[in-house]
Amino acid sequence: MIDIRLIREQPDLVQKNVDFRGGKISVAQALEADKHYLKLLKQVEEIRALRNLQPGTKPTPEELKKLRAQREKLKKLEDNLEIAKTQARDLLARIPNMSSPDMPEGNGDPDHVELAVWLPSEGYLPKSKLGKGLNSAQHMPKKTGLHHVDLGKKLDIIDIEQSALTSGSRFAYLKGDAALLQFALFELFKNKLISEGFEPMIVPVLVKEEVLFGTSHFPEGRDQVYEIETHNVENQQRLFLVGSSEPPLFAYYMNKTLKEKDLPKKFFAYTQCFRSEVGSWGKDVRGVKRVHQFDKLEIDALTTQEGSREMMEYLRGINEWLMQQLKLPYRVINKCSRDCGYNATYLQYDLEGWLPTQGEFIELGSNTDAWDYQARRMNIQYVNTGQKKYVHSVNDTGIPMGRMIVTILDNYQNPDGSVTVPEVLRPYMGKDKILPKA
Repeated sequence: MIDIRLIREQPDLVQKNVDFRGGKISVAQALEADKHYLKLLKQVEEIRALRNLQPGTKPTPEELKKLRAQREKLKKLEDNLEIAKTQARDLLARIPNMSSPDMPEGNGDPDHVELAVWLPSEGYLPKSKLGKGLNSAQHMPKKTGLHHVDLGKKLDIIDIEQSALTSGSRFAYLKGDAALLQFALFELFKNKLISEGFEPMIVPVLVKEEVLFGTSHFPEGRDQVYEIETHNVENQQRLFLVGSSEPPLFAYYMNKTLKEKDLPKKFFAYTQCFRSEVGSWGKDVRGVKRVHQFDKLEIDALTTQEGSREMMEYLRGINEWLMQQLKLPYRVINKCSRDCGYNATYLQYDLEGWLPTQGEFIELGSNTDAWDYQARRMNIQYVNTGQKKYVHSVNDTGIPMGRMIVTILDNYQNPDGSVTVPEVLRPYMGKDKILPKA
């Protein structure tokens, strides 16, 4: 969350940012809850202090009566304090991060600003051809071909019919060359990240509520998260399936103080991820674009306060390196204020691949500077000239495997039904074409 001092001292500025971001929270209401909590906290601390000053001698009956009344009053105040604390925290947590001056104002797709467009045949389009919304679609290649579901069935590498029997809608089997394609993408990107000094990590995909709160996936994104039943969990601990490796990656440093000389911390993880997709029912229901279970190779970083924007641009460069290695057409957009992900966002870029047979862009990932919003919730600090400061966190989708495979299949399919393997992946695949089954 943002610095509580800023909310208390400049509520109008914070409310203006809430409105800019399309938030529904009232800063005044949140402050009232905060004031109520602080008032109760003061009363509780005063009674506790008086209790601690009680003489060590045996109390008289009259003193005992007062002590009992004092304990009862304290118990009631403590109960009310916990309720007030929860209410204040929930309201304050719904206040979004302050926005970068570079974040464009807008309500959705038409207002996103194009930062770069790249075509395998031409390289970067000149700035004069960039714009807002779907402006660059007019410059993108077109071709006839099959939808990835039909192509995947013809190649016998994607099966959504059997997954519907085993698991229901929005699941898929990737088999044969589709699975090999995923492994190849992993190897290519893993090797790049290691060469760039990123630390590989294997992380839990079940986490506690405080981890998802800390990364700002709670409370606003709670309806997207699967919670598992507690009766089979040790100590009946409430646990949640992650929709990204971002929460457990950053939580590794939760409640830690780092040394400035050890920053930035750069790390990545390859995980299975889970999302309920509430609110998207009826959208992208065919195929593997929007599913309940998917795999990602996520890249994240912790930096000094001055280093997060530079890190964001650095991660964007790695994203673009991958697309250019694969020779896939893409664009990078600066997300507008009312459609920029979650509350932690200070500034967000999305990378979108182009599907020439469908005539549309497909989101392949987000690159988000969260400033110190997540670090405040997770208490991740660093020592700078003897003083503690909150780190800045930057998270990047890296590779959403299913969507990247869709993009490759769409761009590399041939009229005879085969798919050419991108040259950079051939050493990992051991072949240069994926052929239809006889």
